[in-house]
Amino acid sequence: MDASAWQKRFEREKKARIQAEKIAEEKTREIFYRNQELQALAQSLEMQVKERTAQLEANNQRLLESRNTLRSQQKALQEINQRLQDKAAELEKVSQHKSQFLANVSHELRTPLNSLMILASILADNQEGNLSDEQVHSVQIIFNSANELLEIIEDILDMSKAEAGELNIYQEDVLLGDIWRSMSDQFMPISKEKGVDFEIVCAPNLPQWIHSDRKRLKQVLKNLLANAFKFTPEGGTVKLLIHTEAWHLGEEYSSEGLVFQVVDNGVGIASDKHETVFQMFRQADGSTSRKYAGTGLGLSISRKLARLLGGDLTLVSEEGRGATFSLLLPPLTLVTTVESQSTESEFILVSGDDNTEPFDGQQVLLVDDDLRNSFALSHLLQGHGLRVHLAESGQQALDFLEDHKQIDLLILDLMMPDMDGCEVLKLIRSRVEFRLMPVLMLTASTSRDDEIRCRAAGADDFLHKPVEIQVLMDHIRNWIAG
Repeated sequence: MDASAWQKRFEREKKARIQAEKIAEEKTREIFYRNQELQALAQSLEMQVKERTAQLEANNQRLLESRNTLRSQQKALQEINQRLQDKAAELEKVSQHKSQFLANVSHELRTPLNSLMILASILADNQEGNLSDEQVHSVQIIFNSANELLEIIEDILDMSKAEAGELNIYQEDVLLGDIWRSMSDQFMPISKEKGVDFEIVCAPNLPQWIHSDRKRLKQVLKNLLANAFKFTPEGGTVKLLIHTEAWHLGEEYSSEGLVFQVVDNGVGIASDKHETVFQMFRQADGSTSRKYAGTGLGLSISRKLARLLGGDLTLVSEEGRGATFSLLLPPLTLVTTVESQSTESEFILVSGDDNTEPFDGQQVLLVDDDLRNSFALSHLLQGHGLRVHLAESGQQALDFLEDHKQIDLLILDLMMPDMDGCEVLKLIRSRVEFRLMPVLMLTASTSRDDEIRCRAAGADDFLHKPVEIQVLMDHIRNWIAG
């Protein structure tokens, strides 16, 4: 190969090498820049990772703090719940103690009131005529004051029950005559003392028996009559009307229901006060200088009771023109109807006098640990011709019956020390010779459970203290022929 060819080859290779170096330099430069970019990206990613890691660590710290806070809150809530449970248990115990206290107070007050009202009623009758008019008037005031005290006690007890949602109704078959005779027995002395005429007017063909709560029905009527006498001046008139009328349900009328109306011609109630008087602690005149005293509980509780009985309590009145309170009871109240009574008038006027024949020495064993009640009841029963034997405890009663098996009626107090009335009654009923002897339980307890317990033990009859004289004598006559 000549020199010219070698020169050309050399030039080509030189140019190719230069081109390759240039390309390599460009690639190197590109790689360098790419490395720079990758390093920058790596640094950026590292920074992002660090930031994200720091953020995650912060979040974790916040979550940990939140978890600790939640645990603290949960622990606090558990402590609060425990305190609430402890408080609820404490309040339940307090409520039980309160109920027991009120029951005990009721019993302790009713027991002396029973003897007080019976003796005052006997003295007020003045059958022997040895008391002056002024003395009779004083005794009537004593009776009326005791009756008012009893009403206040019942209102306070029922207010407590209403607040606790324990105001209950116990339906049973009730002799309607017991209801109006009880009202006559309690309010005739008040009528004489205040100089206000009192009449109980019964429609003919009334049911002999009704299905209702005896105690609550009497309580409503007592509240209504007490208010009527309170707001009726001397020379006025108070009436208790008992009749039936069609039961109004919406726009439809169904079968007849029973209506008790208390009508007076006293001071009346303004129309804008008609709903106020049915509110707890409220009266038509609520000022401290009001003329007529009272707790403001009676009508509120009476309406609650009327509605619990399935009926209602309504008012029609104008200021200065008297008032009419109507207790409406539904058709299911009626049980049986007496045979038609021949009368020329629309209503039968009930007298407050006791015209029944006295007993003829029938024997009654009265068992009561309270000597005041024993004295009052024995005096009352002896005045009606009964021969009364007294026992101060259940054991004395059992010992007496061992020697005197011809007892016509046993009147037995429930709450006695050592052995209560139910225990005594169970022992008596375990003896064959005493299984048919009539037993009337007489107690100051207002518990329905006590009545159920007594009847389960073998009681034939059950009455609450203070007992109305006429009602007591009617119940005795149910078991002893006069």
